[in-house]
Amino acid sequence: MQEHPCPYGGYLRCDNPFCEHRYALSEVLHLCSDVLERISQGDPSQKIDLEFERYAVQRLINSINKVSEEVSAMISLTHELAIGICEHFDVLKRLYEGDFTATASEDYQIEILRMLGHLINKQRDRFVEYINKIKEQHEEILQLYERERTILSSIGIAIIVVEEDMTIEYTNSEFEALTGYKKEEIEGKMKWTEFFSEEMLDKMIEYHKLRRISPSLAPRQYESKLKDRNGKIKDVCVNVGMVPYTKKSIVSIIDISERKKIQQQLIHSQKMESLGMLSGRVAHEFNNILTGIIGFAGLLYTKIEEPQLRNFVEKIIDAGERARDLAKKLLVFSRKEEFGEPQEVNLNKYLKDFSEFVKTIIGKDIEFKLNLPEEEIFYKIDPSHLEIILMNLVTNARDAMPEGGELSIGLKEISVDVEYSYTHPLVKPGNYIVICVSDTGIGMDEQTKQRIFEPFFTTKPKGKGTGLGLSTVFGLVRQYDGHIHVYSEPKKGTTFKIYLPVKERKMKHLIDKNALKGTETILVVDDDEHTRGFISSFLKEYGYSVYEAKNGDEVLEIFEKNKNQIALSLIDLVMPGISGIEVMNQLKKIKPDAKVIIMSGHPVQLKDVITMEKTIFPEEILFRIRNILDGKE
Repeated sequence: MQEHPCPYGGYLRCDNPFCEHRYALSEVLHLCSDVLERISQGDPSQKIDLEFERYAVQRLINSINKVSEEVSAMISLTHELAIGICEHFDVLKRLYEGDFTATASEDYQIEILRMLGHLINKQRDRFVEYINKIKEQHEEILQLYERERTILSSIGIAIIVVEEDMTIEYTNSEFEALTGYKKEEIEGKMKWTEFFSEEMLDKMIEYHKLRRISPSLAPRQYESKLKDRNGKIKDVCVNVGMVPYTKKSIVSIIDISERKKIQQQLIHSQKMESLGMLSGRVAHEFNNILTGIIGFAGLLYTKIEEPQLRNFVEKIIDAGERARDLAKKLLVFSRKEEFGEPQEVNLNKYLKDFSEFVKTIIGKDIEFKLNLPEEEIFYKIDPSHLEIILMNLVTNARDAMPEGGELSIGLKEISVDVEYSYTHPLVKPGNYIVICVSDTGIGMDEQTKQRIFEPFFTTKPKGKGTGLGLSTVFGLVRQYDGHIHVYSEPKKGTTFKIYLPVKERKMKHLIDKNALKGTETILVVDDDEHTRGFISSFLKEYGYSVYEAKNGDEVLEIFEKNKNQIALSLIDLVMPGISGIEVMNQLKKIKPDAKVIIMSGHPVQLKDVITMEKTIFPEEILFRIRNILDGKE
């Protein structure tokens, strides 16, 4: 470039802003080079503010300025993009860490950042929705789990979940109560095989393995024996099922020990009933045979004069009498022996008197105790029956204490509730008088206890005892609708408890005697002369007229003649010849509206028939008669 003179001081020192030669071209190029270098270093802030008429120079300057602007814009864009990406990354990191409150911004000028923010927020919303659903399902699962735990805990049945290796994974509170172990001791630590007795273990392990091959290969329900923490063996019913899609099994265990005990009681009762029927039939046939033996022996005795032969016949008669006594005891056991006249016995006084006699037969090495309540207890019973019961129990207690001990007799009145009746199904709920005879002797094992009431069963040495003592006691107690229970263990003594039911009845002083009087005519029918006379006498005493008959033929004859006069007939249920029911039916044919009461020596219930126990108080008999005559019953 050619230099031109400049009045203002030269090209680069010229202060004239309008001089196009103010800068030399080399200097302009250096300036452009500096600007480009700064741009390359990331500083596009500097621009060239010079203008030249020269097209090439100005084009170069404009291009550099444009590059500067473009680089500046690119740097701004890159900066904004980097910030946006960092912010989005921070949001994604917070979401990854579980902070779903984080939200990506969608206000960026860069389209891709706006789209990325929108996508992140949309995915976040879906995750939040998904997590909320999971939380709801989790709550439902927790509620279901708690509900199942509550059901399993309150169902009243022991339940366990067993792993394939026989480890118990879960147990409920009923299993804790059944075994005596705590959940913390069982779950994950003990195997179910530790709870069952060895006699069933091999079979149960075999079932356990077969069930995991196919559930149909092993029984779902079976009985076994479980042992608790104290070593006590319990009869249980085991129900096993597989948990779906697992190798685990769920087991429910029911304690059936009480059920087994009740079954044994019922079986024993049925056995005793069968023995009673058999004994009764044998005794009746035996009596018929003995009647002939003793009768003909008696006739023979009267015709023999030789002393030695008479002695032989006496021995025959004596043996026959002893055999008859044996048959009588069998009839008592079978409850077919006829009652004596029951009496209202003061049991307190009776036992006090009996205790004086007991002390003389038990020996000095046995201490005797009598436990009586302060209030006197009365019971209607044949005193001879009571004596037989007590004597047999006392002599057995004495024989069970050869080296001495303690014998006690107790008396009390109790009320049996439904719960007790459930575990003792033969005993009905109600009020009972309990007579207790207890000793501290050698006791009995379970097998002996099951047989002690059987006829001819005895634990005494051969030649001592007939084995009919306790069977006689059993029969007498059952005749009064009572029950007898035995509590005994070897070397821990024996206790017999006799339960006699208290029959509800109106007390004498509660009945107005004037209201019992009448003037009607009553027909009394009973084959027993004493009973018939007794009933007739108190009826007459209360103003009634009485006809008496001892059998069916007399009844029909008397009733035929006096049917319009007889207001009521009292007829015994069991009579020789025609029974009381047949007599009643005959009277109904003669007079359809005839009023009849069937009497019996013990409580009976007959369909469409008015019945009454003839052993109750006379006032109660009169009360029933009066009610029927007055149409109140």
